Amino acid sequence: MTKIHRWEPTKPQVDDIILPAYTFISQKCVAYIKELKCPPQYIADMLRDVADAIMTSYPEVKKNN
Repeated sequence: MTKIHRWEPTKPQVDDIILPAYTFISQKCVAYIKELKCPPQYIADMLRDVADAIMTSYPEVKKNN
């Protein structure tokens, strides 16, 4: 059985980049829900579409999955 290496961020990356990005994205999503007057499910679907596009855009991601 082949062990797949999974990337893990360092603590500074989590603290300085990832958590602020999560916060920013969450705040923007809440603002879009209010501005568009749409259900949260619409924004959740939009985020899944973005994630799918990222996963299909990078050859190394396709290769490793």
